[in-house]
Amino acid sequence: MAKLLASIAWDWTLVWTAIGVYVAYNVVYFFYRLHQVRSLVREIPAKYGIPIMPHSYLFGHLVTVAKVMMKQPSDIFGGCAPLFVIKAYPELAAAGAMYMDMWPVSPPMLTVFDPDMMAQFCQEPSLPKAELMHTEFGPFTQLKDLVNLEGPDWKRWRGVFNPGFSAKNLLSLVPTFLEEIEVFVGHLQALAKSGEVVKFEEPAMDLTIDVIGRAALGARLHAQTKHNGFKDAMTRQVYWLETDRLPVTLLKLVNPFRPLMMWLHNRTMKNYFMPLIEQSIAEHSSSSQADTTNTTTGPKTIISLATKAYLSDPALDAKKSTQIDAEFLNVLISQLKIFMFAGHDTTATTLSFAYHLLHTNPSTLAALRAEHTSVFGPDPSTASSQIALNPALLNSLPYTLSVIKETLRLFPPVGSVREGQTNLFLTSPSTGTRYPTAGWMLFSCSFASQRWDAVWPRAGEFVPERWLVRDESDPLHVRKNAFRPFELGPRNCIGQELALLELKAIMVLTLREMEFESCYGEGAKKVEGDVAYQVKEAGQVTGHPKGGMPMRVRLRTGE
Repeated sequence: MAKLLASIAWDWTLVWTAIGVYVAYNVVYFFYRLHQVRSLVREIPAKYGIPIMPHSYLFGHLVTVAKVMMKQPSDIFGGCAPLFVIKAYPELAAAGAMYMDMWPVSPPMLTVFDPDMMAQFCQEPSLPKAELMHTEFGPFTQLKDLVNLEGPDWKRWRGVFNPGFSAKNLLSLVPTFLEEIEVFVGHLQALAKSGEVVKFEEPAMDLTIDVIGRAALGARLHAQTKHNGFKDAMTRQVYWLETDRLPVTLLKLVNPFRPLMMWLHNRTMKNYFMPLIEQSIAEHSSSSQADTTNTTTGPKTIISLATKAYLSDPALDAKKSTQIDAEFLNVLISQLKIFMFAGHDTTATTLSFAYHLLHTNPSTLAALRAEHTSVFGPDPSTASSQIALNPALLNSLPYTLSVIKETLRLFPPVGSVREGQTNLFLTSPSTGTRYPTAGWMLFSCSFASQRWDAVWPRAGEFVPERWLVRDESDPLHVRKNAFRPFELGPRNCIGQELALLELKAIMVLTLREMEFESCYGEGAKKVEGDVAYQVKEAGQVTGHPKGGMPMRVRLRTGE
């Protein structure tokens, strides 16, 4: 027994020694990385003559930015911070970019808000996504998704999925979208009768999941009416991925159950999608056979067209060109996860902010309703059947599209982050200053850019009419490169046409029959004069409306 106890004690000594070595290594690495980052930052004014904000060797810009953000609500979305920083330091911001050292909360960033400077790394050239993206999304999609793929792999798979997202194909799917929107309308009518104030974003997210399910798979996912296993697993997975709040991040990273939970959630999502994918591929095979006999076939889903494009790839040998392999299935699942995650999240938040802005701008709402009446006639109940017969009617709504664009200008869900390069310098069009990018994460901050008064007249106002201006001499004319909620260049959002089409259809089928009142109450905190500012809560990655957009729905009568 004594020998056994001695052996156990010896084993524990090794364990504690190993733990001590691990802790020591990380402490040493922390201070090494601290010196590396701080030296990189201080090189900017010393070597390149570019002024920076007051900088601490120990805290970087954390204290400086914290002083600025203390004037804002504590729960505001971090992606909004650069707007308030450039307002606090206008002399530094005049060139259109600013270095921000927020390490270890985030990598050292060159935050860019001049649209033409954004084009220098998002459009030509289009730089690789930042390593931060790979770290966050690796466990979710294994980096096989279009957001994170790079180089020839990205180009190949973008080509495979482009046909399904074409405007022509999406229009052919609109009648199926209407079935899901009508479920949403029924839910809103029930809410109107109850008078209940609800978090509007939640049912909107369920709707967008159902619409994406129809577009991608041709399947009814019933997220609006039943518990949805994919949505539940995705929400839980995103919680484990979230890595931008330092104390929470550290606790998650050392949690021994984290790898297991991520594996389980990925497995759940895969098991949810596999039968739907197999069904979609089988239907593709049937429709392909029907096409050869000149039989009329229905609309094509994103997955069926991707399957066709993949099997038509000349890079595939003849043996593979008639069957689906493991590589394609894995990519399909990764793409479906990112389509669902990005599409349902951003479209639902945009809809929520749009209804809030329309409630607070009654003249705009009246103009939008007038457009719907001019296109669909005075009876709102016939709009759905008209759209089903002629989906192209949704392209006859310029003012509705302007409302959506103006909402996205004021409340873009997220920006884009790219990896700086050794030989790449960004050049300010206004000052000629050249900004080195090596070692920096380049942040295309659409929130700051799209509210920057150097680019946008009446930048803080909701002015949908600016999108109808064609005269370039008019102050309201929207300048080139300025509108970036979907980003620009080759890596722009593949789903933007689907999002805009969906939003227009939802507005047409709801806004003439219902009133939407955002309900924040007296004394609610404001950001830029608005109570419905963007926040980011646990389990979220993009900016969401404060409180999930509390809203009351009423039926319109007597009009």
